Amino acid sequence: MSALPEASEPLTYAASGVDLEADAVRIKDIVTQVKRTHQGQPVIPLPGGFAGGINVLEMEEPIVACTDGVGTKTILHSLCGTFEYAGRDVVANNINDLIVTGATPTAFLDYLAMSDLPEGAVVDVVRGVATACIEDGIALISGETAEMPDIYASGHFDLAGTALGVLRRGDRIDPAEICAGDIVISLSSGGLMTNGYSLARAALGIGGDDSEGESRQLLETRPIELSGESVGEALTRPHPSFWKQVDRLRKDEIRLKGMAHITGGGIAGNLGRIIPDHLSADIDPGTWVIPPIFGLVQERGSIQTEEMFRVFNMGLGIICILSPEDFENVALKETGFFQVGEISRTDSSSRVNLKGLAN
Repeated sequence: MSALPEASEPLTYAASGVDLEADAVRIKDIVTQVKRTHQGQPVIPLPGGFAGGINVLEMEEPIVACTDGVGTKTILHSLCGTFEYAGRDVVANNINDLIVTGATPTAFLDYLAMSDLPEGAVVDVVRGVATACIEDGIALISGETAEMPDIYASGHFDLAGTALGVLRRGDRIDPAEICAGDIVISLSSGGLMTNGYSLARAALGIGGDDSEGESRQLLETRPIELSGESVGEALTRPHPSFWKQVDRLRKDEIRLKGMAHITGGGIAGNLGRIIPDHLSADIDPGTWVIPPIFGLVQERGSIQTEEMFRVFNMGLGIICILSPEDFENVALKETGFFQVGEISRTDSSSRVNLKGLAN
């Protein structure tokens, strides 16, 4: 069985094919084009850019929607045969983006493009989507599948979805309420969720073309760092949905001032989008256990710690900000949330300060 390779020099996300700096520039240009369509439309501005809202027919409860996919994690699902997990991934990724606005998820739509998938794989994907929707109490109202052999390599696919929700009166998240002394809490991601896979695969030597079966062999290895879990099991672990835990807080009248889904761009890149001017979220990485898959990726790719935190969620799935008074609520501790930092005043332009790491 093949041993996992080690990089001869430090890997970066850009070297693996994803340039975050170029992406940031591109996003600014895209946002400019998107905003052109908002003139004269009942668009609701929502924090962080995780989802968008529109007040249809001047409804008291606007509709909120977001769209995202599973990314190159689909390559691993194809290699490992974990198609049902892919369906769960696409739902959770979108639901988490939706709920950080304060919206209640209500419906989902999916789109599956593929080329020559194994028998039963499509049904497995949709089964995963449906199961995840049922668990979060939403309806799968439409979808589309497309065979595209000239676009995708045989045995591979792409999966995306759209989540819809309602922003009920009084539930809207307003980061303007965040102030110094507030507490920053989080829920564990359990792994990579659905971001950073291009870098992770490069670090571990897992390619998309597996005609020789080498990548499958690598995915079956069980390095000592993973304590009995295989590389494939760690990498294909489903993206968790945090809706039930967040809804529990709302039902217990815990006021969330800000929320961020920790996806592409890591902790600083996502949390920084909701922190007001002259404030900083001071995050201490020593307050949580980083899942071992991140250590394995870092070691085998010789990746700098700063690059790891810039690309991956590093164990934090969703981050919430609340007052010290609400933090003392007993119900909070029954949901799995744990404190990772606090909000402080700052004269720096940096919105997030990761203790022990360069900003």
